Amino acid sequence: MRRTGAWAGVLLCVAASGCLDRAGRKAVAGRPGADPVRARSFSPTGFGGLPAVGADGLYVESVLLERPVGDPFLDRDLWAAGRSPLPGETDAILAENGLRVLVLGGNLPPGFQKMLGSEAETVNPHALTFANRKDAVVPTAGPTDPCEYDVRPDLAVGRTKVKLRQARCGVLVRPERAADGRVKVWCEPQVQHGDRTDWFRPTADGTEFVKQGEVPVERYPGLGFEVLLGVNDYLLIGWPAETDATLGAALFGVEANGRPRQRVLVVRAGWGGSRASDLPPIPRHRGRPSIAAEVANW
Repeated sequence: MRRTGAWAGVLLCVAASGCLDRAGRKAVAGRPGADPVRARSFSPTGFGGLPAVGADGLYVESVLLERPVGDPFLDRDLWAAGRSPLPGETDAILAENGLRVLVLGGNLPPGFQKMLGSEAETVNPHALTFANRKDAVVPTAGPTDPCEYDVRPDLAVGRTKVKLRQARCGVLVRPERAADGRVKVWCEPQVQHGDRTDWFRPTADGTEFVKQGEVPVERYPGLGFEVLLGVNDYLLIGWPAETDATLGAALFGVEANGRPRQRVLVVRAGWGGSRASDLPPIPRHRGRPSIAAEVANW
């Protein structure tokens, strides 16, 4: 795969809810659709297509890889290319919920590089900057109605069955520059669901009330984890296909043309002065577009 000296730009498509994408994707009852809730996105106006972030500004790039459920490479071989960066207890609770984590760096698997360059196998690339916020949610699947999964938020408790309406799944990311120049990224699964509710809240000076909209969100801080990423590193978050009916299946399982599909979230992070010069890019093309309209609360 040709290497490039710039980070790849991101072109995002916001389509009307209920339309089909080029792969014929739609939400299917009982399984996540392929219509991720959007994190707030940015026009490709900065260096290499990223928004201008300044010399020390933090940024996060992401893209979803997608193939049929149980694909030998995406479900198995890719995860054998490295080791989890997490403590054993964290790995254990994630595994109980159908989630797994890997960091790749250095010599990347050829199959992984090939997928990053494939328009047919990449979905919804995002570029996020953090000058005016601490975190953002990267969408992974949805809307799904109903969305059903089992969750075990702590090893000390049992599983709980969850059933949500109009569910949109994603991973919250909170980057922070580490002392050694790498970026420390907190990741936490979240599921937004239901209808927006309007509330009237007082302004900061208490002189009037303003209407604000909120959508219920299921947060799982006990399943959150933190990784350190260098400029050559890719964070992978995914779901083993054999662990059906888990939170991981809700986050990374979708359907296209009536057939189940499997996703892996790829994340890369850095700050303005740390841009790498020889990495395979997060794709410049837009991948397959999202169906849903942008949801501002994420």
